[in-house]
Amino acid sequence: MVHPSVTITQEMFEPFAPIFYLSRFMCLHPLKWKKSNYNYCVTKSWIYVAYGCLVNIFIVSTGIYGLYRAYELNVIYSMKVTSYAGLYVKITDITVVMSTFTIGVLCTSYKVNKYLNYFHYLTKVDHLLQKRPENTRHYTIVTTGTVLAFLTIFIYDLVIGLQMGSKTEGVFASLAYLFPFYVAYFSLFVVELVYWHLVHSITVRLAVLNKRLSEILNGHNLCQIDKKAHNIVDTLKPDSNKGKLIKSTSVEKFVDLMKAYENLTEAAKIVNDCYGLVMLIVLLGCLIHLLVTPYSLRTLTLEQSSPVFIVAQSIWMGIHIARLMLIIEPCHGCFQQLKDTSAIVCKLRLSEKEKEYRKAIDFFLTFLAQCRIEFSAFGLTALGRNLLPPIAGAVTTYLVILFQFQ
Repeated sequence: MVHPSVTITQEMFEPFAPIFYLSRFMCLHPLKWKKSNYNYCVTKSWIYVAYGCLVNIFIVSTGIYGLYRAYELNVIYSMKVTSYAGLYVKITDITVVMSTFTIGVLCTSYKVNKYLNYFHYLTKVDHLLQKRPENTRHYTIVTTGTVLAFLTIFIYDLVIGLQMGSKTEGVFASLAYLFPFYVAYFSLFVVELVYWHLVHSITVRLAVLNKRLSEILNGHNLCQIDKKAHNIVDTLKPDSNKGKLIKSTSVEKFVDLMKAYENLTEAAKIVNDCYGLVMLIVLLGCLIHLLVTPYSLRTLTLEQSSPVFIVAQSIWMGIHIARLMLIIEPCHGCFQQLKDTSAIVCKLRLSEKEKEYRKAIDFFLTFLAQCRIEFSAFGLTALGRNLLPPIAGAVTTYLVILFQFQ
């Protein structure tokens, strides 16, 4: 069921607030929200849909025209392109950035209702777990770090242009021409930030689920009833019915944990549906950038270019690696939490003697085996650290070919 709006708690909204504002500003999520008491009602906004489409057309058209004009000025040619091969490489870089920006805006705007469903499932998970993730510092650290990284390279490129202003005509005009391209580039960072937030939110709730399961394993919950359940049991007569209700209440608590996991699987499916194609294009872009940047760095080094250009390419190379890790690491963390879930449930199965509990645990084990939380790039490849060796091998192979055959 698709929900046109969703109500989320203030505790859930606050970690997502910076990325909500960033993604809306970058035309990625046409959302509006209104606070009511301690909750936020988040809905789709057709005004921001129109805003996103218009800004996307403007940025892409002005970006392409601006880059064309910038390359007509010798300043940009001397800064980043020193051969026709380098020109072709740079055109590939520009195509990847602009196409990712366009497809990202179209996909996220079209599937915004499913995106809202994601928060509906997270709300249900928090209710079933009866506990919310406490540590939200990672959201602030990753968001701030990513924005600062982009601003660092943007300011560095700006400083390079200003240093060349006294030597070459039209540097300020060229920087103005390049500004739409940097806006489109920043959208890639925002897309990856949104994806990190979505996957990480599932991961931290899996951690809470594992904590609750560990409490059951240690005998804190499965054999003990909360005060409300005790009051209900004490009102029953005869005493023989008390034990049955105690077991029934404990099994219901365990079933709630299974339902929480089921909702997490649904949330993961929404992430794959909304961002599968976008992540595939972003990964291809990272692969191309990891080819383009070392190639440009080698060319600049061999031609003994200014050290400032070499430093700029080195910073870009580090940023592209960090972008790749921003996608892969949360998926790997979720996979590790999922392994812990399976291990804890297996231990529960071995330690539990009550027949009713064992039936519930057996069902949970079957559910874990058949409905696993996985993240993929449009279903073509699973996202995780297992993706790093193929990417490293592909980059190394093509770099060797480029270096040998120019």
